Amino acid sequence: MVAFSRKAVLALHRELLEAGRSATVLYGAMPPAARREQIRRLSEGEVEVIVTTDVIGHGVNLPLSAVAFAETGKYDGRSRRELLIWEAGQIAGRAGRRGHDAGEGLVGGYRSRLPGLTPRARLLDQAVQAANGARPGSLRVTTAQLRPTWTDLGQPKQPGEIPHALAGWTAAARTAAQERSWLRPMPVDEIHTKLLAARQAVGAPPDVSGRWPRDGHTVWSLITLPIDADRPAYPAVCRAVLNGAALHHLIRPRTIIERMSLSHAEEYAATMRDLRTAVLAFGRECGGLSAEEVAVGEQAAAERINQLVAASRPLATHGSCASCGEPCAPWYTHCDACHSARFSCNDGVRLDW
Repeated sequence: MVAFSRKAVLALHRELLEAGRSATVLYGAMPPAARREQIRRLSEGEVEVIVTTDVIGHGVNLPLSAVAFAETGKYDGRSRRELLIWEAGQIAGRAGRRGHDAGEGLVGGYRSRLPGLTPRARLLDQAVQAANGARPGSLRVTTAQLRPTWTDLGQPKQPGEIPHALAGWTAAARTAAQERSWLRPMPVDEIHTKLLAARQAVGAPPDVSGRWPRDGHTVWSLITLPIDADRPAYPAVCRAVLNGAALHHLIRPRTIIERMSLSHAEEYAATMRDLRTAVLAFGRECGGLSAEEVAVGEQAAAERINQLVAASRPLATHGSCASCGEPCAPWYTHCDACHSARFSCNDGVRLDW
């Protein structure tokens, strides 16, 4: 069964359990070890259904006899939209995969009792045709993105020179793109955001000639790490690499991990992955941590997630109104009736729970 957000997946998982079905979950926030365990549970017949996001369409091969779409819309980071045909086809093609003894695959929609989840039949028909090769999937690659390298920037020695070097690179890249309609310069806003976060983390001055604890190349390596600026670990990694701060305080004892909730275990696993990325780039300069230490932490979080999922109990309250308990859209906390009552007036007094 497919939905396109963690909340929707957990709400559908709860709905299936309450209907007496055995089910597990699969979504992007789960660490790789936890994903592998849920795939094993379905493959070996421990559960009947796996409720998943579109992560199922990215290299996951399972013996699926059927794929049911609970919805055909997703949030793409900017707005909520319908799936493209090739996106739906990529997932629909998981039904009846060759070499997995799944037989002939079936694709359909699942009508959940949860408001807001609606599969569109016409799109599913088109997706099946695309998966079978009966029609094009509408996927076209027409552009390529150009991204700056350290050499492209002229290898500035001082970190304060990086913004000016990026401005020069952007101007040059746009000029080059004018002669190549398929080329797009990468937006550098995220790099600027991470540079600001690094500056704030170590208290470096904003001017061009201001002194930083480390040179321009080290700072460039930090701000181009595949760790988002808003991740909790990023400022800590900056302080560790630039100021020599220790990071061992981020490693939690197993006794604490074993009591974490699902969301806390997921967040802890994500932090361990961020730290592993930094350790692989900077070694022991990253707060004195080793790759083995953070791998052990991520594995412990994965084991906790597996324990919670295997308990065959609802993993969250998404999809249930916090006031009356009636079904509601997974991304809201209250149903329409309770939401309206919450903000209605009674004798001039606003009701606020």
